[in-house]
Amino acid sequence: MNGYCMYLRKSRADAEAEMRGEGETLAQHQNMLMELAQKQELNIVKTYKEIVSGDSISARPQMQALLADVAERKYTGVLVVEIERLARGDTIDQGIVAQAFRDSSTKIVTPVKTYDPNNEFDEEYFEFSLFMSRREFKTIKRRMQAGRLAAVKEGNYICTSAPYGYRKINPQPKVHTLEIVPEEAEVVRLIYRLYLDGHGAKYIANELDSMGISPQKSRFWEPSSIRKILSNPLYCGMIGWKTRSNGNKLYKGLHEPVITEEMFDSVQIKRKTAPAPQLHPNDKLMNYYHNVLYCQNCGHQMKCRHITGSSREYMLCVYKECRGEVVSSAAVTVDEAVLSALRYRISKLERLKRCSEEVCNDIPDRKNILAAELEKAERQLSRLYDLLEQGIYDTDIFIERSRKAADRIRALKAAIKETESEHKMPQPIQDEAVIELKYAINNFAYSDAEEKNKLLNAAVSKIYYRKNKKKCKNRTYSDISLTALFL
Repeated sequence: MNGYCMYLRKSRADAEAEMRGEGETLAQHQNMLMELAQKQELNIVKTYKEIVSGDSISARPQMQALLADVAERKYTGVLVVEIERLARGDTIDQGIVAQAFRDSSTKIVTPVKTYDPNNEFDEEYFEFSLFMSRREFKTIKRRMQAGRLAAVKEGNYICTSAPYGYRKINPQPKVHTLEIVPEEAEVVRLIYRLYLDGHGAKYIANELDSMGISPQKSRFWEPSSIRKILSNPLYCGMIGWKTRSNGNKLYKGLHEPVITEEMFDSVQIKRKTAPAPQLHPNDKLMNYYHNVLYCQNCGHQMKCRHITGSSREYMLCVYKECRGEVVSSAAVTVDEAVLSALRYRISKLERLKRCSEEVCNDIPDRKNILAAELEKAERQLSRLYDLLEQGIYDTDIFIERSRKAADRIRALKAAIKETESEHKMPQPIQDEAVIELKYAINNFAYSDAEEKNKLLNAAVSKIYYRKNKKKCKNRTYSDISLTALFL
């Protein structure tokens, strides 16, 4: 056991209270739980802050991380403002939460009560609290859904963001609608005309990029974005409301349409009956890293683009969250880094082969080194508690540094496990992997884009790319970091 952790999550009521100026909720809850920890002399080693809204565990990444750590028995207990913060989703989610804490004997500490899963009365009270929370949540949700449906039937637009071509407005109290953005509306009309003229989503996306027109949230158009615009009835003045029982129903909106209903209906008929547009015979694959190279920052595929004024191709991430964070690189530079990673993989596999043939002691030595590093990292984590107790570290510094120490410990444990698994790798699989890698390296430079893509897909599962700008002595430089997942 490594002390206690905190889990912080906003509820919908908290968000509404913040809008009324009642203060930042997570900060208030963190202070409340830190006072509780200090009063009960509990060591807080990590804080999980849920900054996204979601009813289910699948929509809450921090909750997923917490449950994984709880299952590994990393904490004696979890501090939370109230039981409802852990699970208000369906019965399955509540069962997952209850089982994770019960199987790991992890306590749940709230300002009102501490729940011990080994105590059958606490366990019953915990499950009853989750049940009542779920019941209250469903009542609130039904009431909100009824209010939303009534607003939609009146023609209101209740989504959080406006689609391309519109901006949100509130002309009167409790009236939520859209106003046309003229220049964007013209682009929407152009998309519909091009599609009815026989052009597909990929062609339209490329055409808009070549015209220097950018979408709302990225630098380049994606075919999927074009298809969403072509299928959205909002552009002909309607608002959709989807239910499980009745499917998707349309209501007349208060907003002004961008296109006519006839044009929208013509596009829907064409989308259902016309075959997918065929590629031009000369339209070959440009990005040979398709389904291979991914951005480590956001997880999306890297794109291949020609930069204006340069004849070279560049690999870059076009998603909004990576603007200014992930730096582009010339494709040839990425090629060199990828081939170096493949060569390193070959040398690693060949070294493992020599070790197995010569009964090499390198693997045990490496395990011993990693074990010594692990012991050192665990001692460092232990010393952090002393610094906190002596008042040298405040709570924020302690939590941040203990998190880094815990990450270091997990990385070392993973490295030890990887070393053990590599040592057990069957020799025929090693030999086959080396053959595939060498074939890819030897033929890469002489292949076209489609063949390069096949070689890469045969050699690796995924490659994660990262390149950040760094400053050193008033000089800015960039370095590429690749993480390759091999088959």
